[in-house]
Amino acid sequence: MIGLRFSPEIRQALRIDISATLLFTVFAGLTGPFIGLILRRDLGATPLQLAVMSSAGGACLLLSLLWARAFHGRPPLPYVVWPGFAARGVFLLVPFVSSAWSFVGIVVARDFFGAAAAPAQAAVVERVYPRAQRGRALGVIRMAGALLGIGLALAAGQLFERVGYRGIFVAAALLGMAASLRQRHLAVPELESAGQEPGGLAGAWLAVRNDHAFRRLLVASFLFGFGCWIQTPAHPLLLVDVLHVSASQVGVFAAVAAMATLAGSAYWGWLVDRRSSLEALRVMYLVGAATPLIYYVAWSPWVLVASSVTDSLLSVGLELVWMMAIIDVAGPHRTAQYVAIGATLAGVRGIAGPLAGGLLIHAFGVHAVYLVASILTFFGAWLVGRELRVRVSAPALLR
Repeated sequence: MIGLRFSPEIRQALRIDISATLLFTVFAGLTGPFIGLILRRDLGATPLQLAVMSSAGGACLLLSLLWARAFHGRPPLPYVVWPGFAARGVFLLVPFVSSAWSFVGIVVARDFFGAAAAPAQAAVVERVYPRAQRGRALGVIRMAGALLGIGLALAAGQLFERVGYRGIFVAAALLGMAASLRQRHLAVPELESAGQEPGGLAGAWLAVRNDHAFRRLLVASFLFGFGCWIQTPAHPLLLVDVLHVSASQVGVFAAVAAMATLAGSAYWGWLVDRRSSLEALRVMYLVGAATPLIYYVAWSPWVLVASSVTDSLLSVGLELVWMMAIIDVAGPHRTAQYVAIGATLAGVRGIAGPLAGGLLIHAFGVHAVYLVASILTFFGAWLVGRELRVRVSAPALLR
């Protein structure tokens, strides 16, 4: 299938990326879905600790402009490989966890190194995969991970019921580190010119002020993203305290999410190549806006199967569609800077959102968070739809 649709160079890159993705899928499947459950159920994390963990993860994104400047004029691949290696390697410390705070510290360290890799990752994608085939190529990579993730998710839920989480996290960390090392074999073309060096906060302000299409895109994404971030401290409370979800059920949700990711990877890749990244972004935001509504009305753990579908479609869309929209509006010389600007604003809402969510939980209860989140996310989707309808001087976004 790959051989019929892509050039030999792209096929070679896909082989490397797919193998790295399969390793990363095992790492992510054995860690991410269970962090909140372990913190709340096994380590007794408080709402404050959950909010601090989420906000600290957002704070790490505030350094994105610094990371973008660090690799300007240098090959971006090492800035993808080694921060990713460290982000996964920190889970080797899980056997030494003795409290919720120490586990939170490990998660924050993961987020710190992961944020360092994001601007360089976008630059690598922009250079390796041509625009005409980029969406489908990234879709193939995501689909490979989703296929593995379907069976892995079901097995992981049962594994956590029978084996201690400490050993599982160590094994997952080793596989995640191997995924980073595999990426070292990617052949990343050099740019003829590195372009103007990103100018930190001043340069970011100028970019946002002068690029009207980018500014409107940031406003919509900020509202939508804030609606997503305020939910983060509520999820473990809803799962553990309200719906009493078991690890096996979390595994089922993750399996359903993997199947939705498989479909979403193919659909988003097709949409951004055949229509536009902005149209795909509007659809993605509408799908994502349904998630807090499902959480709001959930009366049984099994209702969350629906939210697993919408949330996974959003997650794969954020990886693929948002990156494509940024690359389209930025061009090759500004991709890392624009990704860093978007990540910095994500950091701002990542700090404020969970704390605001914690305050909402304290004042009005868990369900109030999901009501506010649905309003914010639908408004963000409306703004993108308005931009798509008026089509005001944003040709790069509408390619």
